[in-house]
Amino acid sequence: MTGAAVSQPLQIALTGATGFVGAHTAHELAGRGHDLRLLVRDATRLPAGMATRATVIEGGLDDEPALQRLVQGADVVIHVAGAIKAKSLAAFMSVNEAGAARLASAAVAARVKRFVHVSSLAAREPQLSGYCASKAAGEVAVRKVADAANGMELVIIRPPAVYGPGDRATLPLIRELSGKVAIMTGTTGQRLSLIHVVDLASALAAAAEGAGRDRGCYEVDDGTPGGYSHAAMAAAVAHTTGRTPAVVHLPRWLVAMVGLASEGWMRLGGRAVILNRGKTRELWFENWVCSGEKFEDAGPWQARYRFAEGFGQTLKWYRDNGWLPA
Repeated sequence: MTGAAVSQPLQIALTGATGFVGAHTAHELAGRGHDLRLLVRDATRLPAGMATRATVIEGGLDDEPALQRLVQGADVVIHVAGAIKAKSLAAFMSVNEAGAARLASAAVAARVKRFVHVSSLAAREPQLSGYCASKAAGEVAVRKVADAANGMELVIIRPPAVYGPGDRATLPLIRELSGKVAIMTGTTGQRLSLIHVVDLASALAAAAEGAGRDRGCYEVDDGTPGGYSHAAMAAAVAHTTGRTPAVVHLPRWLVAMVGLASEGWMRLGGRAVILNRGKTRELWFENWVCSGEKFEDAGPWQARYRFAEGFGQTLKWYRDNGWLPA
């Protein structure tokens, strides 16, 4: 399959189809005519109409019989599912490392031709948090499985911050940037790469169809050299709103205190939350710019949305769907 897009429909097994990136990826793959097999814990959370366009297997990454049913007869597996919040490092690892390894092993046993593993740019900095460490460990785990099998191609995709219609995680960022004053975490010197979810979904589809070399690890972004500073992001939104918001940064100590309080609440039996001390370190890390091997150099894929255009399209969706005031 390496290096050339396919001309016939593939049987593609996909995890995470009820999530933000996974749902967009499922629509992209279905639109290209591929046959889908979806692993979901709750089929009622699938995007509208998707259940009738795919074979749905209910289960999780800890359910080996469900994984075996998922990959049976599949040409390609795209692994999107993962934990973005957890109560402990062990809980992160049980999903992002052990779950990924379990799925890769099932794919090898089913003689799947290609495994596309969706990691994160966070894997580049495992020292920052449990999440970062688990994403790095997940990459190592699937490589070990693929290397031992020596018959299944493996492509790793590392997205940076992903935004777009339907995402609740970046809703606060879009809301802040749409106003006169944008209150943000991080520093004035921080730079980050971005990718619109539609572009990420098309990149994953291209990888499934053969783009990218075996054992390649690719960073995907919107093609902006050097990424964005907060000031550049603020300037980009003027394309839509007609004004550049003033950027004000929250004190790191304040966010760290909230993160510490969240950890205490979790230890007392509360649900897992995203903001903790590790996430604070992520939010203040200076360099989240894609700098490794670029996916656009590996095959027929190019990002469509720079942030100026993607912000406008995303803001419109939020307003049209009542997530932000019109």
